[in-house]
Amino acid sequence: MTGEQNYEAHSPSTLGNSWMDARNLRHASTSTGGVGLLRLGGADLGRKGVLRFSATGEFFSTPDFPVQGAANTRTGGTFAVGYVPLDFLDVSLSYTASTNTNTRSSPTLIQALGDVTLGARASKQWLPGLWAGADVRVMTFSGVGSNQIAFGFSPRAVVTYDARTLSQLLPLRLHANLGLLMDGTGSLVDADRLNAAEEYALGINRYSRLSVGLGLEAPLPVVTPFLEYGLASPLGVPGGQLVAPDGSLVSAASVAPQTLGLGVKLTAVQNLTFTAAAEFGLTRLVGRGVQPAPPFNLVLGAAFNVDPALQGGGTRVVERVVREPVPEERTPTTNTNTTTNNTTQTQVAQAATAQVSGVVVDAKTRQPLSGVFVAMVDSTLPPVATAPGDGRFLTYSLPSGPVKLSVRKEGYLPLEKELVLEAGKTANVELELVAEVKPATLALAVTSKRKPVSATLAFLGGPTPKQVTYSQADAASHRLQLPSGRYVVEVTAPGFLAQTRAVQVADGTSPDLAFDLEPEPRQWQVKRENDKLDLLQQVRFAEGKAVLLPDSYPLLAQVVDLMVRTGIQRIRIEGHTDNQGDKAANLNLSKERARAVADYLIKVGLDPARLESEGFGDSRPVAPNLTPKGRELNRRMDFVILDR
Repeated sequence: MTGEQNYEAHSPSTLGNSWMDARNLRHASTSTGGVGLLRLGGADLGRKGVLRFSATGEFFSTPDFPVQGAANTRTGGTFAVGYVPLDFLDVSLSYTASTNTNTRSSPTLIQALGDVTLGARASKQWLPGLWAGADVRVMTFSGVGSNQIAFGFSPRAVVTYDARTLSQLLPLRLHANLGLLMDGTGSLVDADRLNAAEEYALGINRYSRLSVGLGLEAPLPVVTPFLEYGLASPLGVPGGQLVAPDGSLVSAASVAPQTLGLGVKLTAVQNLTFTAAAEFGLTRLVGRGVQPAPPFNLVLGAAFNVDPALQGGGTRVVERVVREPVPEERTPTTNTNTTTNNTTQTQVAQAATAQVSGVVVDAKTRQPLSGVFVAMVDSTLPPVATAPGDGRFLTYSLPSGPVKLSVRKEGYLPLEKELVLEAGKTANVELELVAEVKPATLALAVTSKRKPVSATLAFLGGPTPKQVTYSQADAASHRLQLPSGRYVVEVTAPGFLAQTRAVQVADGTSPDLAFDLEPEPRQWQVKRENDKLDLLQQVRFAEGKAVLLPDSYPLLAQVVDLMVRTGIQRIRIEGHTDNQGDKAANLNLSKERARAVADYLIKVGLDPARLESEGFGDSRPVAPNLTPKGRELNRRMDFVILDR
């Protein structure tokens, strides 16, 4: 029996790719494990099942660090391994060792060995090109000259945005980290007996830090240049001041380590990534108890990706050939024919199978979808998943003939696709998934003075107008599902003034829709008379201004009630004044007051399309302006019904 394997690379070589080729993106391990840049963690975890190894070395040698007159040389190395067991989970383990030589430390050579970091990162894609999640790291630090061990804890939020989803010109990806760094290194030794050089060599931190990281990378063919910024601000510093090596006081903010990293990843070799970077310390002051950033640090690293199960996340095709026994009496010539016959059988076996290669995209946005499961119906073969970035997949070797694919992803409607496979060929398909539309679920509440009120709610407009009854007894359980759209909601309840409101409902949302009703008045001040609403008292304004007074609010609430209950579709609000003062000023004031009333009615829920406003100044008196009573009657608001 002989076997042959073919693989689709999960981290292919980027040599020869185009500028915007999605395969230029290489998910490589950071210096402490897990995907990302150099120090920054990424939220896009890459393909499930990939195991990532990395080795990173660091070196710098500089004078006057961390104190004046001291020469410091540091060499460090980190070995890390990361694994993506699930689409949303990345786990990692790293080991770090370093040696530091400083002319001001005793001894001059200090080694820090055995620091271990265990990390777990959970993340998912929330929008096209946007990943976000959380990362937690637990750290151990070996004691100096003893078996003592200190522990550290670092939670942080991680975000990655791929700008290539918006622009086909700039292949940029942005990363952001925000979290806390808490460690117990200050308890490993008597820190008060250490000078600044010894603190740095041993990696002593006496305070927790707020960590901020920002990064930018450009996945290009062959190389991926990147830029990083990091800040670790100490927290809980008494008085906000630290002691400098020379004994002076410095603020905690001025010694917070800041670094700027410039680097490049070489991605021309399949599955293997080389990293070279230079880190520059932006903070020059040093405070006791806070690890300073060296002026310059050189970093070199290599990372290797491997899929233990499928050697790259693609397909494994194993061809089996059964050898027929060779009779003893056959001559060597016959043996040659048997070998030829076996080769022919292998070719026939290969020709009898086929594969399906394709891409899965969003039917609306046309963006490729990662993490989509493509399964073969009525087959014992496991499903395959689409790759991050380009959304491509390749099935296992399948028998030629009819095959049915089942395509599934959370948030999308399931899809089945039937194909007829030709022996020895690979079928190429594009599969479109339609996003699942989930109706909005409204939480309804109708109250008066904070107590539930039984009412009727009419949802007008939208794809499906609906009327529902709100029960006072079951107020806590009222939920209503509606398709997306714009609705005008009218609420009526016996003994209470009706209300209305326009609402915009979006699919998948859960908005609250609450109404607080006012009891009906004992004496109504608004009546409907033919083609107008008759107000038994005036709408009141501040003298000489278009400022509505609060004592008119109950009157206008009755206007809203009549419009809802009697089905008035549109009204025009007309403002009038007496003949006192300048005519042009009166005309302008009447227009502004009519507009102020319309604005208030819109504010309390009336649809703006149901309202018009106009002012006529003193041109339409209803009484002589010769007496104070007549002038008072002329200063009025009329509500004219335009559409019943």
